[in-house]
Amino acid sequence: MHIYFTFIMFLLGLVLASFLNALIYRIDNGYKYPDIFIKGSHCEKCGKLLKTYELIPVLSYFIFKGRCPVCKYKIPLYYPISELMLGIGMGSIYYYSLSPILYIVLLFFFSFSYYDRVYRAVPAKLVNTFLGLSMLYFASLTIIQSQIPQNALIVGIGASLFIILISKILKKPFGTGDLLVLLGLSIFIDIKLYIGYIYIFLIISTVYAVSKILLKKSTLKTPIPLLPFMYISLSMLFLLNEYVIEFLERIFYL
Repeated sequence: MHIYFTFIMFLLGLVLASFLNALIYRIDNGYKYPDIFIKGSHCEKCGKLLKTYELIPVLSYFIFKGRCPVCKYKIPLYYPISELMLGIGMGSIYYYSLSPILYIVLLFFFSFSYYDRVYRAVPAKLVNTFLGLSMLYFASLTIIQSQIPQNALIVGIGASLFIILISKILKKPFGTGDLLVLLGLSIFIDIKLYIGYIYIFLIISTVYAVSKILLKKSTLKTPIPLLPFMYISLSMLFLLNEYVIEFLERIFYL
């Protein structure tokens, strides 16, 4: 039964990601109530109303080869990846019985990823809300439940200061929003997972950047939105959490 409900959570993540992608797109493009909720999904290019079988998360992208069936508009690969990552993340949180608050954290990262991909920036209100949630969570553990949180806050502060130092040396600024998101995340997960998260994020983002350079699609000076990779890394962290912890314990004797 546990595997069954894990699969249900995975499917729920796929569907929820598809809905949220459409919802954020509509909010971002000035849709009014009730259209923001009830208007049928359509192609961003030609406006063709999409049928149910054209809206199956992830699967429809590959069935139609990543293009609109009518105008052949190339659909960004971001959409199926974001859907798959939310499915993997939600399924993994349930499977490993991780803290339920991580469902909300994952949804925040999903939203951060969308805005950073489109605008290379995240709305300050969204980041501030995430930080507010992290502080409330910290307060609930320390004050209400009288617990000493086993989180990675100190490591998060250290990592943020290190990133700021490196960005100053390399004269390549690291977004303030990215730093605040990393700092907020450190409150929700423990030290081992946070260190593992940094490892996964560095590996995924570096592989992507190097691949783009080798394919001559970008240069060292080309800016890269980092929050989509932070989102992917978080889902992968939840999926591989036991292996990440075992790896770190062997390497660093944590």
